[in-house]
Amino acid sequence: MAIFSSIKNLFKHSAVYGVGHILTRSINFLLMPLFTNLFPRDEYGVVGIMFAYIAILTIVYTYGLDAAFFRFYILKEELSDRRDIFSTSFITILLTSICFSALLFISSDTIVTWVFSEEVRSLSIDLALLVKFAAGILMFDALTFLPFLILRAEQRSIPFVVFKFINVLINVGCNVLFLIVLDFGIEGVFLANLIASTLTFFIMSPLLARYLQSTFSLSLLRELFAFGIPYLPSTLAVVIMDTIDRPFLERLASVEEAGLYNAGVKLGMFMALFVTAFRFAWHPFFLSTLKQKDAKAVFAKVFTYVLLACAGVFIVLSVFIEDIVRFPLPGFTLVGKEFWACTTVVPVLMLAYILYAAYLNFLIGVYLHKKTKYLPFITVSGMVGNLITNALLIPVIGMMGAAWARFVAYFIMAVSLYVVNKKLYPVDYEWKRIIKLCLITAMVFFVGMAEFIQSVFMFKLFVVLSFPVLLYIMRFFESNEINRLKMLWVSRKK
Repeated sequence: MAIFSSIKNLFKHSAVYGVGHILTRSINFLLMPLFTNLFPRDEYGVVGIMFAYIAILTIVYTYGLDAAFFRFYILKEELSDRRDIFSTSFITILLTSICFSALLFISSDTIVTWVFSEEVRSLSIDLALLVKFAAGILMFDALTFLPFLILRAEQRSIPFVVFKFINVLINVGCNVLFLIVLDFGIEGVFLANLIASTLTFFIMSPLLARYLQSTFSLSLLRELFAFGIPYLPSTLAVVIMDTIDRPFLERLASVEEAGLYNAGVKLGMFMALFVTAFRFAWHPFFLSTLKQKDAKAVFAKVFTYVLLACAGVFIVLSVFIEDIVRFPLPGFTLVGKEFWACTTVVPVLMLAYILYAAYLNFLIGVYLHKKTKYLPFITVSGMVGNLITNALLIPVIGMMGAAWARFVAYFIMAVSLYVVNKKLYPVDYEWKRIIKLCLITAMVFFVGMAEFIQSVFMFKLFVVLSFPVLLYIMRFFESNEINRLKMLWVSRKK
């Protein structure tokens, strides 16, 4: 029962953090009908490329302090010690963010020449203005970074969700105002993000004032950097793997192909949202669970259940993806007709995110034994695999090459980290059950993709519902799990 209680606690926080992250990422879905029905592929490609660079630079702005902040903050019990950690971290990020953003603002014209191809520079878009907006977005996002980490570290998931929701409301509202009412073009997308980031920072300032003090410890900063800096190339490599494919597509295919692929990535984010929700709760969970006698048994179960949940999401989205993009809205469809072909990359992207979920499960040993030195080698290896695969496949199969490049990268990372974790903190994962799960998932997926199944909605629904039935028939579930589900069902009926 202790195992199930621990897992229940993990998934409870995953669910709440998931809501918060979904609210943030829901901007992509809420605005997707607007963007794909309003912008042509080339302009939407520019939006995707710009946000790819913003994502990469966000990691540079925070340089691995999230991992260090978590570890040191959670392990300190005195409020004064926690305030010292927060203040030292915040003051450092504040000073460097101002410097980085000032450099971007001043050098915007030069950056446009370096970053964008002649094809993109020929479009009727003020690219230098987009760079300036990006400089502001990056600075204010970096300043709200640590307050959000405090909420996660203290497992204050409800305030976390509230602040995320406020950010989404501001962002969506400003996008609608600038794009529909004022007709600003894609410049309005980045102005809306800048306003949302700025206002979110000021709204969170009371939380900031509660923890911020005038103390700054150079010795503490050295400790934070010693632990966190090894995470920088690691985290940066992961973000590059998730974003560099759009600039690659712009250079090796076309900006229109980048725009089409960008729409596919947004749809694949359904799986990414689920995995990220798990990631938010996973780090605090396994750090606290390590003290339990049955910790390894808990971790083994978690891995199985996470893959089971991912498989369920994969099946549902893969089978119904065509219906999702064609979902009718007043006057248009959920995804603009010009972008419907993006669905071909979605299953591959979701498989890549499942591999990332596996990678997260294998982080335990590295954290426990402070062996963060392994992470740069693992993630950089994945990034190199990603870059090589992008370069080889995009000229041949276009955006499908970009999708498979992401899969290859996460496969390299997951396998490499598993080997390392097996030496540092061996866990007897339930591989027989996992293999059975993979085989059943593959079978249901390929049946669901058959043309005669795809042509009839009820056939697709039947295929999806057959997934849990097949798991039961093939004895994937253990007797204690079935009994617990029965108990939950009975208690709900009462």
